Amino acid sequence: MRAPAPDPLAAALDALIQHRSFDLHFQPLVAIDRAEIYGFEALTRGPANGPLHSPLVLFDAAARLGRLVELEHLIVRRAIQRFRQLGLPGQLFLNVTADTLLGARQHAAELAAELAALGLTTSRVVIELTETRPVDDLAQLDDALQALREHGFRVALDDLGEGFASLRRWMEMRPDFVKIDRHFIDGIAQEPLKQQFVRSIVEMAATSGCEVVAEGLEQEPDLDVLRRLGLSICQGYLFARPSATPRASLGAQWSGRLAADALPRLLQNDLALPLDQGAITSAAQLARRGLTVTPAMNCRAIVDLFHRDEQLLAIPVLDDQQRPIGVLRSLHVLKRSTERYFMDIFDKRSCVALMDAHPLVFDVATPLRAMSDGLANLDERLLVDGFIVTREGAYFGSGRSSDLLKAVSDLQVHAARYANPLTLLPGNVPIDNHLDRLIEAGETFAAVVWDIDHFKPLNDVYGYRIGDDIIRLAARVLTQAADPQLDFVGHIGGDDFVMALTSADWEARLTRICEAFDAGVRSFFSAEHLAAGGYVTLNRQNQPSFHPLPTFSAGAVLHLPGHFDGARALSAALAEPKRVAKGRAGGSRYFIDRRTPQRALLVA
Repeated sequence: MRAPAPDPLAAALDALIQHRSFDLHFQPLVAIDRAEIYGFEALTRGPANGPLHSPLVLFDAAARLGRLVELEHLIVRRAIQRFRQLGLPGQLFLNVTADTLLGARQHAAELAAELAALGLTTSRVVIELTETRPVDDLAQLDDALQALREHGFRVALDDLGEGFASLRRWMEMRPDFVKIDRHFIDGIAQEPLKQQFVRSIVEMAATSGCEVVAEGLEQEPDLDVLRRLGLSICQGYLFARPSATPRASLGAQWSGRLAADALPRLLQNDLALPLDQGAITSAAQLARRGLTVTPAMNCRAIVDLFHRDEQLLAIPVLDDQQRPIGVLRSLHVLKRSTERYFMDIFDKRSCVALMDAHPLVFDVATPLRAMSDGLANLDERLLVDGFIVTREGAYFGSGRSSDLLKAVSDLQVHAARYANPLTLLPGNVPIDNHLDRLIEAGETFAAVVWDIDHFKPLNDVYGYRIGDDIIRLAARVLTQAADPQLDFVGHIGGDDFVMALTSADWEARLTRICEAFDAGVRSFFSAEHLAAGGYVTLNRQNQPSFHPLPTFSAGAVLHLPGHFDGARALSAALAEPKRVAKGRAGGSRYFIDRRTPQRALLVA
């Protein structure tokens, strides 16, 4: 009887595992609402010229040959080490199959210890369940997830909507993240059914308290729709392909584009929020000079320092060029000093033996938001120790976490007075200030007030989340039509907006706004309501009443030098053209009052 032919994939897999000859690539997940990298997903490739190069072939072969768990354990550990070596920011997403996840109870503590040795907190690691294989033992799955969470790991459900990933699995796992399969993301701008699916997932996630990640993003129109639907984390070739040496930050193209979308361009120039004198905006203002030590100080001296001063929580350790190389923490130092034989062995040794070599460090120019995000990724047990501030790499001072949190809170309260929290467009105070400046300077400009028609019935039928989405749509079409160097867009509140246009082609811009709103608003409605041109609700007399789909209407006045003495008078003059525009039927529209203020007053 002839012996079976050797399996070439088995030999290739054996060599790959023995020599650790797989490649690791990292693809960024982008927080589009903050214009920054949220984290990275580790992806595995076999040797480039071998039969196991494709991940599908590699993992299928490992599963068939009974070596899947062994392979995934190797990949997880190598990915963690490489992530740390590259100094990548944010979360690390690690893919594992159900076979590996079900054994997490046995390995969670060991993995947590390895992370600690590398200076990486477990809260920065997300274990991502890939849905290529079924889970038969749900009780064991629950036990495995509990073990991971007990050690601080976070959990993600991958490929929702594909394979075995179902809403039932979501309910069973209660993950911290749910990743929507790329099928529902690619081309979503042209597919109302995909939009409805994603909208439903976002609403469910808000209820369950988990984050939604859109995978497979490749087209800019899809990005715009995802932002409108409320997603804040996206991943795909549009931002970056997987790379063995990825960038640790967004490229200038995307950081600028996303920042402009999140905080409209008009707020970034002369209309930036005015800050009170002395307002804290960067790390430099939170830094205080304090006690520091060098590696020359021994462990006994450090223990004595902490014993003498109970208010001393942390001490930076600086090298001979005044660069921070670590931090000594009171709780850690005093705990180690009580261990049996510790002082006998380490008494005269360098304090480096007691320090954390990975302190939280910010440059003097780091803005508050980035600092706040840094604290959010920190193990909560270390929050009390604060952070170190450097200038050109050298020690500048130390800061307290409580001071940073207070400064962030103060800035948010201040911003709420000046920018609408839903759209981030300038609110009432900067609107009036800008109009007054134009009037006082004798500028010629078009003042326009916009309003969404039939808005209340929309909220009654589709809910406030869709209402908010349509308000964001209105803000987006206004800012996209405006020239950031010449024009101004403000959000009075609710569904009311103001523009001040000094562009020469301002009337053509109004036409573009109407066309863009009418095109964009259609994606929010069912096919039935689109065909009917509206929907029926019951009025106060409990009688059916038909309401058209929302449109955008505007009243405009051309301001010439000397026409008005201030923003208040100009706002009053806009009431009549707005009323005329709203009274006209059809799609989105505007009406321009071309009379002089004196004639308009006589007619009124």
